[in-house]
Amino acid sequence: IEPPRDHPGPAEAVMAHARTADLIVTAQADPTWDFSLLLDFPERLALESGRPTLIVPHSGRFAQPGRRVLVAWNGRREAVRAVFDALPILQQADSVRILSVSSPQSATHELPDTEIAAALARHGVKCETARSVNTGIDVGNDLLNRAADFGADLLVMGCYGHSRFREFVMGGASREIFQHMTVPVLMSH
Repeated sequence: IEPPRDHPGPAEAVMAHARTADLIVTAQADPTWDFSLLLDFPERLALESGRPTLIVPHSGRFAQPGRRVLVAWNGRREAVRAVFDALPILQQADSVRILSVSSPQSATHELPDTEIAAALARHGVKCETARSVNTGIDVGNDLLNRAADFGADLLVMGCYGHSRFREFVMGGASREIFQHMTVPVLMSH
């Protein structure tokens, strides 16, 4: 169903207001809901609004996300943006873990990115670093597994470090998270 040309669709109406918000809060798409395609635009909000977007899973209860935060860190622009967009939440969190995911080929015995941990410490964030060496599952599932292991109630990550088309064809962490999130996710692009 397309809206009449003289009236914006739901996504355009929301986007006009979203660009002036401090934080956008939206729900994950629910594939069991018939109207999901009409109102399913959390991905678009995260990509096009220029604002941090908190996406809440369509299943489960999340009373107070942000107490135990897992930060997905790869050092790219989107991850940097997400971390600093989440700074007020990270400063109030009880526990923050910065997780770097690497392939067995690129894994080293060095500590994971301690520079971002030091930067966050300068802002009063107490955090620890960790590394996951991905040995077979995709990065998105690895992040969700590590979030569960950590007892995270919030995942902070950059949105689409690769093009959406590449992730659609080849898969990717953002796409996996959008489809299978188990905790609220704060994304920035």
